[in-house]
Amino acid sequence: LALAAGPDVARAAEEVRLVAEVWSAQSPTESTTAGVRDAARSADVLHVAAHGVHEPDNPLFSHLELADGPLFGHELHQLPRLPAHIVLSACELGLARPRPGEETLGMTAALLHGGAGSVVAGVARIADAVAYQVGPAHHAALRDGESPAAALATAIESAAKAEEDLAPLVCFGAGW
Repeated sequence: LALAAGPDVARAAEEVRLVAEVWSAQSPTESTTAGVRDAARSADVLHVAAHGVHEPDNPLFSHLELADGPLFGHELHQLPRLPAHIVLSACELGLARPRPGEETLGMTAALLHGGAGSVVAGVARIADAVAYQVGPAHHAALRDGESPAAALATAIESAAKAEEDLAPLVCFGAGW
């Protein structure tokens, strides 16, 4: 398990702490671009609670905003190994854009093409309170043996009871 909390996300540190508790793991002390890249090389599950930007004009420059700057999709795509499951719990990094030749590009496409089995990401802005509820619930369902898509559905259902805002999160990929 690898966890990262980006700056300027009000509940990011608490969210990753709760996810760490689900897996009985240590939570991170910092979230730098190098730290996330290094963690992604060896973890089976990566959870990032950080703002991100979808760049529609050049989707491989979509990025996560970390403590020391942006971590671009193309940087993760180039790693020799990616986690089997990745959760991007904030912002709209699940967006993609078709390019000439009908190739779909964006952060999730870069991660899936790079070898991730599944990616949970938002297709619209996500309220911080909702991400804070859905993230740990998603991991609890994963720990209990649900597939990534089923775990996300379970987590969204439980968050919908607690919050009025929608959870525009989608599970991309085949799971494990």
